[in-house]
Amino acid sequence: MKIKKVKWRDSQIYSYEEKINEKRSVAIIESVGFVIEDTKDYIILTRDYLNEETVRGTIVIPKENIIK
Repeated sequence: MKIKKVKWRDSQIYSYEEKINEKRSVAIIESVGFVIEDTKDYIILTRDYLNEETVRGTIVIPKENIIK
């Protein structure tokens, strides 16, 4: 099974009291995992490949969010 590193953009939530002009930014995340599926719209990575039927720690990343 192929392993891939994906650098991608995600939203951030600021759930504390803050000033209106406080600096905010988009989150830049790097995820590494076994590639379960790679389509034109998304890639699915999993952290743990247990066997042919079972995985754990799976993430679906939209292709439009991928930087590299």
